[in-house]
Amino acid sequence: MGHVYYHHPGDKQFSLDFVHPDPTEVVSHIVNYDDDVAVKVQKCEIDEAFYVGYTSRVDGGPVREINFDLKASLAKMSEDNRTIVVRLLEIYRALIAQNEEEEGLPVEAYKQIDVDALPDVLDRTVWEGPATAVAGRLASNLILKHALPNANHRTAVALVQFYLRRLNSDFSMPETSVEVDPESYDWREWVNEYINESKRLLTVRRKNVLCKHLYRFGARTLERKHAVEIDLTAYELDMYPSEAKVVYAEQHEELWIEFVEEAVERAGYPELRETPGLLKAEFAEKIRNLD
Repeated sequence: MGHVYYHHPGDKQFSLDFVHPDPTEVVSHIVNYDDDVAVKVQKCEIDEAFYVGYTSRVDGGPVREINFDLKASLAKMSEDNRTIVVRLLEIYRALIAQNEEEEGLPVEAYKQIDVDALPDVLDRTVWEGPATAVAGRLASNLILKHALPNANHRTAVALVQFYLRRLNSDFSMPETSVEVDPESYDWREWVNEYINESKRLLTVRRKNVLCKHLYRFGARTLERKHAVEIDLTAYELDMYPSEAKVVYAEQHEELWIEFVEEAVERAGYPELRETPGLLKAEFAEKIRNLD
């Protein structure tokens, strides 16, 4: 069975960006990158020979050292969006600080934070319906937008807890991480199933055309870091990128609603599946009342 790596096996900071069977076209592709993009190329041969290109932004630096004009970004937002975004960034910074404390190393950024994209997370969310559905949509949209340099999934899980606590202050997410060794942590098994499928859907959604080419060259599995394998035969790849974005976004949202529903059951608060969710304005007002 043809197997290709999504992240470069020698350096996980590099991720799949192009595939092509013609070395001349590969060179042409490489020279068009900006100076801040590093490239690694590997030759593969399954049904036929082809080249796989991996890219990474250079000199990302620690997340806590990223500079951006937060005041200018907030000035462009509605009051409710501004309130929620500020709290979301506080949650994110706390998670990064916790991660650095646990691992004793700075968290490296592989991209800039896109604060201006965060209001779109909120505007795209359907706020009507049960609390678990709203929380699941919020988490899904945050991950799909991928506006944060790191820890998008961890921030989404923390956001779920924060949102549901505005409805029931006693609610607490069941433990989602487990200590692997004294200096590192991983997702618990039940959460890991959702996280891994989330990453599979994200990959196919963003790279469906590349996945289609890999399949044509003979690849049947695409492996992300942490041994997350994507069975290319299990996903519909023959669609326009615009269609793939919609189809897999819908599946991703369903996945995260299921995650929240299981989380509240495990936490002992199944009634949250029937509790009406907070509308965006109500959520923002509750945040303002915390300050």
